[in-house]
Amino acid sequence: MAFDGLFLSAIREELLGWVGSKVDRIYQPDKDTVLLHLRKAREIRKLLISIHAEYCRIHFTEADFLNPPEPPLFCMVLRKHLSGAVLAQVEQPGLERVLKFVFQAKDELGRPLERYLVSEIMGKHSNLLLLDPSGPTIIDALRRYTHAVSRYREVLPGREYVPPPYQGKQDPRELGEDLAQLIWREPLDKPLKEVLVERLEGIGPLTAREIIYRAGLPEDVKPQDCGEYELVRLHQALEEVLALNRPPSWEPTVVRDPFKGALAFAAFDLKQFTGFERERFTSPSQACEAFYKEKQIRHLFISEKRSLTSLVERELKRCLKKEAIQAEAVASAEEASRYRLYGELIMANIYRLKKGDRQLTTENFYEAGSPEIVIELDPALTPTENAARYFQRYQKAKNAAQKASEQLKETREEIAYLNSVMQALEMAEALEDLKEIREELVRSGYLEPAQQNKKAVQAPSKKAFEPLKVISSDGFTILIGKNNRQNDLLSLKVADDEDIWLHAKDVPGSHVIIRTQGRPVPPRTLEEAAGLAAYFSRSRQAGRVSVDYTLAKHVRKPPGARPGMVLYDNYRTIYIEPISPNMLATTATGSGAESTGRPTTK
Repeated sequence: MAFDGLFLSAIREELLGWVGSKVDRIYQPDKDTVLLHLRKAREIRKLLISIHAEYCRIHFTEADFLNPPEPPLFCMVLRKHLSGAVLAQVEQPGLERVLKFVFQAKDELGRPLERYLVSEIMGKHSNLLLLDPSGPTIIDALRRYTHAVSRYREVLPGREYVPPPYQGKQDPRELGEDLAQLIWREPLDKPLKEVLVERLEGIGPLTAREIIYRAGLPEDVKPQDCGEYELVRLHQALEEVLALNRPPSWEPTVVRDPFKGALAFAAFDLKQFTGFERERFTSPSQACEAFYKEKQIRHLFISEKRSLTSLVERELKRCLKKEAIQAEAVASAEEASRYRLYGELIMANIYRLKKGDRQLTTENFYEAGSPEIVIELDPALTPTENAARYFQRYQKAKNAAQKASEQLKETREEIAYLNSVMQALEMAEALEDLKEIREELVRSGYLEPAQQNKKAVQAPSKKAFEPLKVISSDGFTILIGKNNRQNDLLSLKVADDEDIWLHAKDVPGSHVIIRTQGRPVPPRTLEEAAGLAAYFSRSRQAGRVSVDYTLAKHVRKPPGARPGMVLYDNYRTIYIEPISPNMLATTATGSGAESTGRPTTK
């Protein structure tokens, strides 16, 4: 876990500067998070304490949070005991992941009293407890549990507070020259990074790897591989990391992967991540907040994308099932034309028939060779009534076929629309993209509108139109719609009449616009835009894709059409390999060979 005891000690150093501040306000935005507003002179800072299993942490924050209209019980207890209290001390036992805030407060009669707020940052076992120092006794906890959950301790109001179990680790700041003895007491074939994590307080896996890297040792080194020289280098690296974790030597850093986003953070530069982007911060809190904000956004993005994808897949499954039933109804209704044939043949042979006949055997002169045909009759009906019965069955089947055909057309349009939404979900790269898709699904009736909490303060949503923008090798701007809403705006509002509009043929995909500004478009730019239209379509994996292009003035939206659905004419077709924006960027900067071959058009 990145938030280890060593990093918590850096947060404590930052918090020590706020000893003497007063608790101005207390909020609990959700079941796992508490915010303390600390006031010092005229300055106010928000301290965030989270016991979320995956995002547990403590740091100052600049973020704004939505608060429930009614404060939860634990929040009310904190307000009762800590409102107006003075932060007297911040303590950390060794380098454990436990931070104790000592507050000087007053009771209802104005008498001084002391309260502890203990934050245990331990993954899924994290907790936040308010204690009465006498005992100490638990006043309340953010997460209560009994011996049915933990045999080690109960966390309930009125119970004596029992600290987390002792791990038997040594504080590395007090280790001195005993590091070698500590390492050699472990199995010699055990990975050294595991030894450091299991035997040293505050050292998490990330910090252990950093110490080994700074010592110049391989990551998989074992105690049996360490001689006196290696152990000296390891001790020096440990002392170096401990020194860098304290002000003013610290250099809070977040390391990012261009594809995976934030990878790690620490109060010092993480040398082990060579070749990765680094962002520096002025305080550990800023680095921690940046890391977890990005991590939470990524988690929300994945969760929201999974939720919307599941919805669209479910609706597609429903539509495909309905399509099969309707197609079968259309096919069976088309066979009903034989009822009309039976009626006409009965009328043509009516002079031969009488009431009581059970069948008619006659020549079918509507078919080549006039083959013989047998028609079943109802003996209770006259010949005329039998003919009328067949004509009625024909008309009923004809009407059913027409209705089924209309329904089938609507169902196939819905399938095409849902496939376009699925394509937009595949393209989505940010929460704002998914928000637009969710709003579209709400407007289309697939989702219920979210119930907004009228008492909650919420910043207005930003609904900026931001299609993907790419510059071609010839300097032309190419705009790409990322969802159906953007496709409609791009094709019908943004594009000028003489701009070029492109779309992958007969498959869901993005609308692509080349902004011409009245200039002729070179073949290379047309080819690049077509490659982008192919890439941002369901045919991305194909070798060559058919892409239609025309002037934007030839694109129109039929009345009542679904979002993203348009008609176009006067078009030509280009056959091209899909190209990604990254490939195009390489071409556009002149740093590489042209990424596509000459197009084939018709």
